[in-house]
Amino acid sequence: MASLLPLIQDILPMILPASVAVTKAADILPPDTQPGGADGDTAAGVRVISRQAVVDKTDSMCTSILVVKPHSSSAVRHHGEQETIIYTVSGNGSLLSQPKGDDEEPERHELGPGDFAFIPAWTEHQAVNDAEVDFHLVIIRSGGRPVEVNLTGWGGPQAKDTAQ
Repeated sequence: MASLLPLIQDILPMILPASVAVTKAADILPPDTQPGGADGDTAAGVRVISRQAVVDKTDSMCTSILVVKPHSSSAVRHHGEQETIIYTVSGNGSLLSQPKGDDEEPERHELGPGDFAFIPAWTEHQAVNDAEVDFHLVIIRSGGRPVEVNLTGWGGPQAKDTAQ
């Protein structure tokens, strides 16, 4: 059986061809939130924008983007059982992670363009932008569709409004 494995690996791509999926930035974000674009506020005072980029293409991974406007922050959240990698595209900000104890502050991780962060499953975290320009992040998760559980605060219950 082991001798058939190389043959199967060579034949399988011919039997089940795959195609490349591309998602254009213009299809995800309004022009004023694209990296290198104007840093003005978006309509209706939206301060955090989360959009799916590549989902349901494989069971093993998916990606989305997060834009945190100046002087704003995402909700405290976790991604359930999904492990997450964050890549900073542009801007500078912080990734806060779950405090170790009740009397402690969240741990602050400074992020800038080109930086990566790994977030283990179920780990509470929050993206914060104290700067004057948009903070753009690419979020890559295990699993074919993103899980975002917004909380009322550190260690708090799930928030009723999960639009953020």
